[in-house]
Amino acid sequence: MSQQPAQKRSEAIRVSPYPVVESVPRWRRGLGWLMLLAALSLLLLALGLVLTAPPPAQSAAVPDAAGSAPTVSLPPASDAAEEVAAAASGGMPLPTVSAAQLSALLLTPPLPTPADNADAGWRIDPFTIIPDRARMQMTSYTAQRGDTIDGIAYRYGLKRESIAWCNPPIIAQILRPGDEVTIPPADGACHQVLRTQGKTIRDIAEEYGVDDPFAIIDAPANGLTDVSPETLLPSNYQLFIPGGEGKVITWNAPVQQDGAGNVVAFDPGSPYSCGARSGGGTAWVNPLPNGTFVRGYYAGHSGIDIAAATGTPIYAANGGPILYSGWNNWGYGRTVVIGHGPWSTLYGHMSSIAVRCGQSVYAGQVIGYVGSTGNSSGPHLHFEIRYRNEPQNPSSTAGIGW
Repeated sequence: MSQQPAQKRSEAIRVSPYPVVESVPRWRRGLGWLMLLAALSLLLLALGLVLTAPPPAQSAAVPDAAGSAPTVSLPPASDAAEEVAAAASGGMPLPTVSAAQLSALLLTPPLPTPADNADAGWRIDPFTIIPDRARMQMTSYTAQRGDTIDGIAYRYGLKRESIAWCNPPIIAQILRPGDEVTIPPADGACHQVLRTQGKTIRDIAEEYGVDDPFAIIDAPANGLTDVSPETLLPSNYQLFIPGGEGKVITWNAPVQQDGAGNVVAFDPGSPYSCGARSGGGTAWVNPLPNGTFVRGYYAGHSGIDIAAATGTPIYAANGGPILYSGWNNWGYGRTVVIGHGPWSTLYGHMSSIAVRCGQSVYAGQVIGYVGSTGNSSGPHLHFEIRYRNEPQNPSSTAGIGW
């Protein structure tokens, strides 16, 4: 019984497929030492390359979005690149950017973008679509919602009168989206020739206040060749009159007149209209005696402009009922209109109004104060006198003082 376990243990040992090795052969030991020496040699070579490498190039710090400054390495130029650059410059070294200059360039912020400046009010001007170069020909513009004659004239660098004189009268008064607006190449007027009138180019120039008829002949927009100032052009020929002035344009609201032609209501559809009223009319007085005359009455400007400091009192130029008192959407801002029988006067651009509907005023009574409301570039009074709604020159009226 005691021998059976010993026999089983010896049989278990013989199960291993590997023979029992008493010691490592010498050739294996030698091979191991050779491999160890080779590894040490490679390690020494790597250390030598690291120690003998050139110093790193200067770097420029560019702050990132978090405020840290990552390093951007600038590799040194190779000798071959320097030789090529020298050869290209005829032997002279090319200028280079120093590390300090390059660092400053990298630190310079980029140009702002609309997103970056949204809070600062950055915006694109929608009126920069018109090129600065001079226009030579007539062109057209399709009116959009919200357009006005003033706005279109501003976009093209023209006076509003120039736009009005080259378009049907209805466009100057009521501009609707989709209307085709004719745009002249410069300030001036337009004329449609009627052969039955028998007017030469010289006659047409005189009609529009142009001294030199060759200004019309030489205008590229007219396409005239081999003509003289005495030429009669064919009917319906469209002429552009550079610098010409047409008829006086009424930039005003509609009015209501009685059977005799007297204006009894101003802009009847406005909430600031005072309804139909008549009467008045006494002596004329200066509406702004402490002002400075800055602009007179001429074709396209149906009144006079008198400058004064904001808040300067404005006086009624004549006595009569108030026909209008409030904001005017035709460019005059805060406006007062007074009736004087067949005459009426308009006072525009006020800073505030001192009269109201239902009142009648006397000549010299304070009716408001100088301002710059509406289409105005500075504090002044725009003053008009009309006779049966036809504009008159205020400076020609006795007592006005201008």
